[in-house]
Amino acid sequence: MNIVGEDDTDIMLDENGQPVADENGDFKTVSGDDCWKQDLRLEALTGEGELFYEDADGDDAYGFGLVDFTHAENDEFTQTEIKQRVSGKLSKREYLDQMKTVQDIRYENGVYIDNVTVQKQNENDEYNMELTTDEVEVENG
Repeated sequence: MNIVGEDDTDIMLDENGQPVADENGDFKTVSGDDCWKQDLRLEALTGEGELFYEDADGDDAYGFGLVDFTHAENDEFTQTEIKQRVSGKLSKREYLDQMKTVQDIRYENGVYIDNVTVQKQNENDEYNMELTTDEVEVENG
């Protein structure tokens, strides 16, 4: 699997994963920070092994696979597993400063919620994500 980098360009996808057309009917594109943030959002929504062409395992596999925790008991062990899963997936992106990644996990109404803050290497801008077993949101913070 190729990790989307800081300088990559990709087709812009809407919140439903569908390509966005420009005024000429061509595909809009995303690049720079918007590109890797889009990829991060898509990977967070994807389960490990969900892509038919992906054969990697563990942290190298595409997809956070948070659905694995949908019916898990709420305890310290499960929360630690979620933190390690997310941390491992983020570590593939070398442009993110792993030392500045912060996770805050809580459990509400049967759903795990992991508020994640990441920063790029040598930058102060924060990018916030809310990962849940229901949906994912990535925004500038």
